[in-house]
Amino acid sequence: MNSGKSIYKGLIYKDLFLIKDAFPIAALAVLFLLFSITLGFTGGFLALCIMLLVFAVKIVESTLIYDETDGCDSFVLTAPVSREEIVRSKYLLQILLLAGAFLISAVLLLPISVLPQFSGEEWLYIMLIVGFGYALVYGAVVIPVYLKFGQHTSRYVAFAILVVVAGLYGVTFGISIFMEYAASTVPLLIAVLAVSFAAYGASYRISRKIYAKKEF
Repeated sequence: MNSGKSIYKGLIYKDLFLIKDAFPIAALAVLFLLFSITLGFTGGFLALCIMLLVFAVKIVESTLIYDETDGCDSFVLTAPVSREEIVRSKYLLQILLLAGAFLISAVLLLPISVLPQFSGEEWLYIMLIVGFGYALVYGAVVIPVYLKFGQHTSRYVAFAILVVVAGLYGVTFGISIFMEYAASTVPLLIAVLAVSFAAYGASYRISRKIYAKKEF
């Protein structure tokens, strides 16, 4: 059985090839972000940053749909690749895409810290980090749901999960405003990230068990 980085690179390259047509949409989102900065719409800018994070999760969701539709899993399993490695590649891809979306948003937020017209808007960084945490939670639920129930049922479940996560983000946003983004928001930020990473770890273990029993 081959092991090491080459296996994960191959699986991730396969997924990226399947969804390559989606990247122009991401490029358009970045242009909208730049346009928002130019006009000074910081609230809308934050919303678009969060959309980038959601888009990152949606890309992995699309690869799961492609795999099921094209019967890719049964084909890949004929190669010297284990089921655990296939599941792990999905989580690695999702982490890479989320990290990329987060870094793009963080870089685009830099003008807020240097331009006078954006003075006092540093709270956007806090909410971006919170958004990253909730995007992890969304991604943590989506993968095992798709592996267990398939695309037809999971589409509706994934949408419901997105609505719930968006609601939680809104509540956190409201709490942060109430706390005036002061030092007291730090425990809230740590709590959100701790729960998010714990959920992601639990999700990986659940997905591994589901995929180990799955028949193709």
